[in-house]
Amino acid sequence: MATKDEKFWKEYQEEKKRIISGRSIPVNESADAKRIRIKGLLEDFSKFCNYYFPHYMSSPFGWFHKKAAKEILADPKIFIALEWPRGHAKSIFSDVMMPLILKAKKELSGMIVASNNENKAIMLLADIKAELEFNDRYINDFGKQKTFGSWGDSSFSADGIGFWAFGRGQSPRGTREGEKRPDYIVIDDIDDKPLVKNEQLVKEAVDWVLEDLMGCFDPKNGGRFIIAGNRIHKKSSLAYLVGDVEDDDPVKEYICHIKVFALENPKTHKMDQSVDGVPAWKERLTRAELVDRMTKMGYRASQREYFHIHLQEGDKFKAEWFIWDNMPNLSAYKQIITYCDPSYKDTAKNDFKAIVAVGRMGRFYDVLAVFVDQCTLTAMVQAHYDMNEELKAAGALLIYNYLETNFIQDMHLKEYVTESESRGYMLPIMGDNRKKPDKKGRIENCTPLFERGVVRFWNKLRKSRHMQNLTDQFLSFPGGHDDGPDAFEGAKEIADELNRETKPEAPEGARRRTQRL
Repeated sequence: MATKDEKFWKEYQEEKKRIISGRSIPVNESADAKRIRIKGLLEDFSKFCNYYFPHYMSSPFGWFHKKAAKEILADPKIFIALEWPRGHAKSIFSDVMMPLILKAKKELSGMIVASNNENKAIMLLADIKAELEFNDRYINDFGKQKTFGSWGDSSFSADGIGFWAFGRGQSPRGTREGEKRPDYIVIDDIDDKPLVKNEQLVKEAVDWVLEDLMGCFDPKNGGRFIIAGNRIHKKSSLAYLVGDVEDDDPVKEYICHIKVFALENPKTHKMDQSVDGVPAWKERLTRAELVDRMTKMGYRASQREYFHIHLQEGDKFKAEWFIWDNMPNLSAYKQIITYCDPSYKDTAKNDFKAIVAVGRMGRFYDVLAVFVDQCTLTAMVQAHYDMNEELKAAGALLIYNYLETNFIQDMHLKEYVTESESRGYMLPIMGDNRKKPDKKGRIENCTPLFERGVVRFWNKLRKSRHMQNLTDQFLSFPGGHDDGPDAFEGAKEIADELNRETKPEAPEGARRRTQRL
């Protein structure tokens, strides 16, 4: 290590020692009382962790922690994939808590921690090493753990049991402590961005896991094999190891797969990004906290880190095509169109509700206001009224507000009427009565406009959450949500239609394709 790294490492170790050590231990406890107390802790994983690791247990376990612990403790030859969102304690659970309860139960003969590089693996191994060295409660109940002369960073021995750290691709062949082979192997975040961009490297990583790492087990007795991570790419190493690379691919039959989504249906544990979705780890996180994190992270990153959805940037729309400009006073626009795509909240994709305002200025289509969010119908309607008022305050002279006609026929219009009672006016809503072609085709048909630089975005909105959602949806199209781009396409089409109708050379008898309701 370089001098700077050595200093950081020393400070890190001292901080770990401060946090872990100094916990109270029973005084004048009889041997029988101690035996009974320990037996009770070993029989209950949650109690075990709350007693020995209070520094990690700031929140109770979620359903997925409990389920994983039950599966791992019950099967000494388990192959389990813990596909959990970021910030859901998969490393502490897999790299510290599980192996230490197994060691306490005398079900651990050796442990390997593997990650995408050696330094990362060493850092992960350092957590359990610190517990074995400084955790007074664990040492009091299970004896001194540290073995002098065999206490390195990448490998060490504790109470006759070996612990090793390996980076992806390093050879683990021959790994053992005396006659004891490892029987607990955890792969923690094997994937990284450079790896998943190269299919050949992904294949080599998968081969390394299945051949080199799994080969460390005793061929007769086997061991527990844990994969912990989140799916940062559709064709990542984790995806190939689990088996469900494509949507219709099955999970490998020998794998126990616990896949967790940050927001879920609490009854089915399936992903639910709608307003009805609740945090999977509700014992620790509120919905508001999760939404705030995802907002700051951005749409594409949050889909990857919290929902295991990889969205390829620039598949149809490219970032360099987005023009950010200062717009004139809105009075310069002959008319401005707001177009609302409400979605149905119960769709399988848990769609966003989107409202986009577009004004024509010569050949340009200017995006002047945006609302793109996963919210209630009431919140969407309020946002539509707010947008109308804000556009007027900014100088807009004529605003046409549109909604798909099929939505107006149901409860959506009732919400607009209800909101009018507190506003003192009814937002004039027009129904878009076009016979629309396929949504994907309509949105994709907008790409030439972006490429030619005739779509402009108001620079003052660039950092707003709603604008970020809109641009992220364009950049991830067609792989992700598309409600924002769909609303833009609707506003753009209506703007074109109104522009044609106001031209004197329009053919006599030209018929409007929109319907005022």
